[in-house]
Amino acid sequence: MTRDQEKAVLDLVTNPPPGSELARAKEFGVDLTLFISTLRRTPTERARSLSEGSRIFKIAKQTLLNER
Repeated sequence: MTRDQEKAVLDLVTNPPPGSELARAKEFGVDLTLFISTLRRTPTERARSLSEGSRIFKIAKQTLLNER
């Protein structure tokens, strides 16, 4: 993502158009700036992050099941 693109996205998530899905998400409390950090990553980095999250979720789920 270029600096100009990043600036445009930051402006969009900081001041989403009224009535837009982004505006509703922001009103609901979603941290829209997380989109920017995700867009800074390469597709490979995004896939690794998702894979790691999935692995952690599986470990947590198994831990909870073992505690029962």
